[in-house]
Amino acid sequence: MKRVLAVAATAVALVSSPAPAFAAASELRPVALPFLWSKAELLDVTADGAGGVWIGGAQGRYCLRWADYCPVYSAGNPVVRRRVGSSWKEYPINGWTGQGQIRQIASSAGQTWITGGSDRNSYVARFDGSAFQKVAIPIDQNDTLTMLATSPAGTFIARWVPDPAQRLLKRTGDTWTAVETPGIDVLDLQGLSATDAWAVGSQNDPGSMPAVAHYDGTAWKQVPLPAETGPGWFLKVVPVATDDVWAIMQKRLLHWNGSAWTLVALPAGLPDLTDLAVDASGTPWIAAYHSAPYRYSGGTWEKVTVPAGATVHDLAAVPGSVWGTGEQGENPAAFNGS
Repeated sequence: MKRVLAVAATAVALVSSPAPAFAAASELRPVALPFLWSKAELLDVTADGAGGVWIGGAQGRYCLRWADYCPVYSAGNPVVRRRVGSSWKEYPINGWTGQGQIRQIASSAGQTWITGGSDRNSYVARFDGSAFQKVAIPIDQNDTLTMLATSPAGTFIARWVPDPAQRLLKRTGDTWTAVETPGIDVLDLQGLSATDAWAVGSQNDPGSMPAVAHYDGTAWKQVPLPAETGPGWFLKVVPVATDDVWAIMQKRLLHWNGSAWTLVALPAGLPDLTDLAVDASGTPWIAAYHSAPYRYSGGTWEKVTVPAGATVHDLAAVPGSVWGTGEQGENPAAFNGS
């Protein structure tokens, strides 16, 4: 059952950072995409664990407009492709029916999962090496799947249901089992191992306050945040080591040093954050709406160079480089660099 547990007695420190300095720029260069129908979009990019990446989204979206409405509308058809060497490969998506998008790809510890659908992320599938095979999930027409995550800590889904105790589920064998978490709605869950995992999101009550919890192999315990963190919710967490964990909210970047969470000042005027990746050197990268990414190294922020007119909203770190997806003008685009 989800319930509020005793808060871990952890010292909390707040970094009082000066205005961020800027260093020489890194660069993300365009990568040719596989053939996609018109009106395509890419919604996620994820490392495949073997030096390549997965991308997901939709193609063939359309809207037959009447005044300010779209009485005839399609979210398009699902797109999932894998970069193998220097080419893209497509795999069957078995059990998919109708139209819709691939909204999230999760890949870690030898497993790759996808989720999507036309409205409520009702489709979940696991990659068996040659195709995606649909996996049954406990969701009905009134539920919404809000998260899919896989890591050495396991594979989890989160769904929006009235009972908070049933919102987070873990894959156990061939079934899904409710997981006790300390009063938070989980939006991301990543772990270094089965006994060292982090869950981030927002408080069950009130839901506008951020929350983070740690699992030590026995129980989940909420970890206090700096008072200056303010309202909002977490979007993503990336554990690098026991004493090196990064997480983002819409307007915040936080770092765990093994004993406390601290706030790291962002570049001034940056729009809401959309994604976070940490490269092989331990350097965090952030993406934001309608913006080029930034990387934080040695206490300085560096704006990453991207092609003119390009924006990057999703990031993935692979050995030796970073991938991004976004738009180049009105078209979907992929980028790679360091």
